[in-house]
Amino acid sequence: MRKKLICLLLCLVAVILPLAMTGCGNSTTTDTDEESSSRPAVSINLWLVSDKEVSAETEAAIEEALNEITQSKYTTKVDLVYFTYDEYYAALDAKLEAAKKYKEEHTSTAITLPGIAQSTETTEETTAETVVNELGQRLLKYPDINEGQLDIIFIDGKDKLRALADAGELSTLDTNLNASSKILKEYIYPSFLEQIKYNKNTYAIPVNHQIGQYTYLLVNKALAEKYYIDVSSLNSFAACGDLVEEIGRHESDVAPVLAYADPVNMYYWLGGDTPSLFASYVPTAATLGSRTTMRSAFDTIGFTEHMLLMKKCEDNGWFAADPENTETFGVAIMTGDYDLRDKYAENYDVKVLTSPTLTEDVAYQAMFAVSAYTANLDRAMEVITLLNTDAATKNLLQYGIDGVNYELDDDGALVYLNDAYRMTNLYTGNTLLSYPAPGEAANSRDDGKAANRDSRISPYFGLSDVADEIDQDLVAEMRTLSDTYMERMYACANAAELADFFENAKTELYADPTYKAAFSVGDDSKSPYAVYARWFEKLWPSAE
Repeated sequence: MRKKLICLLLCLVAVILPLAMTGCGNSTTTDTDEESSSRPAVSINLWLVSDKEVSAETEAAIEEALNEITQSKYTTKVDLVYFTYDEYYAALDAKLEAAKKYKEEHTSTAITLPGIAQSTETTEETTAETVVNELGQRLLKYPDINEGQLDIIFIDGKDKLRALADAGELSTLDTNLNASSKILKEYIYPSFLEQIKYNKNTYAIPVNHQIGQYTYLLVNKALAEKYYIDVSSLNSFAACGDLVEEIGRHESDVAPVLAYADPVNMYYWLGGDTPSLFASYVPTAATLGSRTTMRSAFDTIGFTEHMLLMKKCEDNGWFAADPENTETFGVAIMTGDYDLRDKYAENYDVKVLTSPTLTEDVAYQAMFAVSAYTANLDRAMEVITLLNTDAATKNLLQYGIDGVNYELDDDGALVYLNDAYRMTNLYTGNTLLSYPAPGEAANSRDDGKAANRDSRISPYFGLSDVADEIDQDLVAEMRTLSDTYMERMYACANAAELADFFENAKTELYADPTYKAAFSVGDDSKSPYAVYARWFEKLWPSAE
């Protein structure tokens, strides 16, 4: 009898236990669904810059497709607002002014004070407001966006970002960036996020994109071997002088040099990439914190030796007659992407002269910020995160509706179906997530990621912060002096005359009052030389 009782009990356990476990599983799922459905419905707006006017029909279609993603994922409805670039900032300024005025007149509303926008999320259980549609389905009701609400905005340029931050028009984003939106740090190159901080705060999320291109030195391996020249020793164009001369003398069917190119690894203190008198040689490995020295370009070996060899090539007709269609050459300087080295590796030794460089212009080229008048900072940051981490969202905002505005052909290449929707890739989120546009290489996104991994920060990043300390009247005089001497340099008839000019110019410049003023030193000096020295010493003090 005892054995029968035990057997009966075991059978009961075997039946009841799975049922109990199944009940727990259903309970967990129900709890999760209830938690998701109880998340408040929030409506925000996203201001975008378009290449051309976006029709109401196209805007509605893209907005609907976007909201299929954001409402499902975040219980957030997004209202898209498009302006062309020439309209955008005037509209933004007007909206900011209206939002500020609305805030002053409606101090009891949920919109937070400028500069301290906080989340409206709550950990308390809430009952979501719903509506019934024409099919009898009960749906979440999303609130209307009021006239004083401004959420996600596009910004380009350092001055614009800082002006808005100084005016208290932007929310700080560091809390979200270090918590709910920390995944952004995996998708946006770290230097972007770090370098655009202002007063140690993050006021905008930079759009991830390729930082820049490489400058390469290409040397014909077969010809170098023929003339017993070790290609591993050729680290600059000037170092290729012997090879160039051998090819010029003995290889009538090969262009010794593909084409003229300006000196490499130079920083010009009067701005831009065009050679000018006041310059610094910047080593390939130099980055933020590396000190350089301003001097005359004519007193800089990296500049003068390069220009002398280029002039010698011009004198002797050693440049290719048709560079774009010349396949074989001795030496070349080329600018290109990561894959250029693979294209030429078989026949040429390819060396990197300069890596992609993060300058201020590049870092501040495109950003998304959250206005201080946002209805919900957390939701706005979730959408910004989506733009930079989700390829489907990125391609939707960049190209429109698949099958309506574009399609992918049999090779996976993007083809526009019409011109109803056009956006600049930088203005719609992470550029390295989008399909390559027509005309772009299929591997361009991988090349962009590789370039960013190899990039460096410009040694002059942040120097513009002290630009107002420089005497602008002196700069104008320096520019006039530079123009005069550069014109004389380019007018030299041959390499011998150019060499004499470099020597004579150095002597002349040392006696020139403007030249001497440009290099004046001292705590009260407003010369570029002195201002740079103080800036550098403040950030990277010399060891005592």
